[in-house]
Amino acid sequence: MNHRDSIEFILKELFTNPKTTAISDVFSSDYIAHTSKRNYTGIKIVSNWIKNLNQFLSDLKITKLEFIYEDPQMIVWKRTIKGKIKPNKSNKLNKGKSIKWEEMIVSKFQGNKIQEEWITSEFLGALLPLGK
Repeated sequence: MNHRDSIEFILKELFTNPKTTAISDVFSSDYIAHTSKRNYTGIKIVSNWIKNLNQFLSDLKITKLEFIYEDPQMIVWKRTIKGKIKPNKSNKLNKGKSIKWEEMIVSKFQGNKIQEEWITSEFLGALLPLGK
């Protein structure tokens, strides 16, 4: 499986079966995810990410997947995700509202597994209501 196929495969797995056991087939055991707030180590963050999304949103889908740059060790890619806000305790979130956001990811591979990623997401901007 090439690197693009690995990304497409795990996204399909995570979004159709959030409890998939295939995470360790695609991510290195010492995986590191860099976000704007902090760094996460270990593949548990991948299952936690999809679990958290499913807690807040229903009807999750990848609506667009775009590969921007690729070399033998690295891929730069973008995904667009869509979902509906589930009922919640916060009055600030409109239940049933459909939201869509983009995430840009740089995935570094070691062999055939994702070793490290740099991730930026527009999720919070899509989730929160616009200023009044």
